[in-house]
Amino acid sequence: METNFSVGDVVKSVSGHDQNRLFIVVGIDKNGYIAIIDGRYREKTKPKLKNPKHLKIVAHDDELLNKVNSPIVTNAEIYKLIKAYKIKE
Repeated sequence: METNFSVGDVVKSVSGHDQNRLFIVVGIDKNGYIAIIDGRYREKTKPKLKNPKHLKIVAHDDELLNKVNSPIVTNAEIYKLIKAYKIKE
């Protein structure tokens, strides 16, 4: 099963030490790994690269992506935005 990830997706980790945590996709590297942040453990300045097999798409939100890419948005605000998706889930 091949899933196409795009920047702005809200994803859930399905394996690893960060299992069941929600993240935002902020990039895809040339080897196919997905760059993800959560604003708490993985900040904007140091995204985690994760194998796409270990992620599941929860939602896609362009507005959320615009907020994340804004230079004035803090990691705490990113964490609160992701927390709202956790409540919906």
